[in-house]
Amino acid sequence: MDRPLVVLDCETAAPMGAPHLVELAAVRVVEGEIEESFASLVCAPVPIHPESEAIHGIGDEDLRRAPLAAEVLERFRDWVGEDWMAAHNAGADTRILGFEYARAGLDPPPGPFIDSLALACIHIPEAPDHKLDTLRGHLELEEGEGHRALIDAVHCWQVIEECLERAGGIEAAWSSELLGRRPLTIAGRRPGPARLSPRLRPLEQALAAGEETTLLYAREDGAPTPITVLPRFLFERRGKSYLEAECLASGLLKTYRLERIRRVLVPHA
Repeated sequence: MDRPLVVLDCETAAPMGAPHLVELAAVRVVEGEIEESFASLVCAPVPIHPESEAIHGIGDEDLRRAPLAAEVLERFRDWVGEDWMAAHNAGADTRILGFEYARAGLDPPPGPFIDSLALACIHIPEAPDHKLDTLRGHLELEEGEGHRALIDAVHCWQVIEECLERAGGIEAAWSSELLGRRPLTIAGRRPGPARLSPRLRPLEQALAAGEETTLLYAREDGAPTPITVLPRFLFERRGKSYLEAECLASGLLKTYRLERIRRVLVPHA
């Protein structure tokens, strides 16, 4: 290869909803060889869902001494620099990192992404499907601790390497149809800004000031209930706007739908 490539993988706390990193790992490939790696657990602000723990094997206890996401993301950005990146099903990883960089208020690495899933669909058509686990077995890749971020990043690179060989060279594999006219980037996958009606504007002020505030929030049965929270993040996802905030009654980070907030009361004293 004529340029370094950072191949990465993310593991998260839950299979659905706004993503929270629990592990980020990557390898840097230079002239076809892995030269260095990056790997870190991430202390997530939410409990790990049993379904996710069953996949990657990372539990809440494993993260007690792990650094917070903002620290890991800043180190990762500095480590990646201007290099291009790659991931298997890159749309998922760019979305995860887009959320986390937006939460942290940090600029992400600027490089475009190559998707090994898209490459495999074209250049490994005989595989039963193109999931990384399937390709791992189909290509008889060296076994490792599957579904941990670093080994998945290594296997992702090995899939890309196979695709490059089958494509007959870098130029064919790196064609514009594979990168796309608008290449995937982390910045391009950040969640949109929440749409706030005038009555919800105090949420922006509370978030900026780091102040607790009380919401009159409609429960599932429609009954409004006062909830005191510490706002952390406002965002839009799939056409709906949300507030991510620490519930002071439970101490847990929760996500609230803005359409259910009947009123924002005066900041909690």
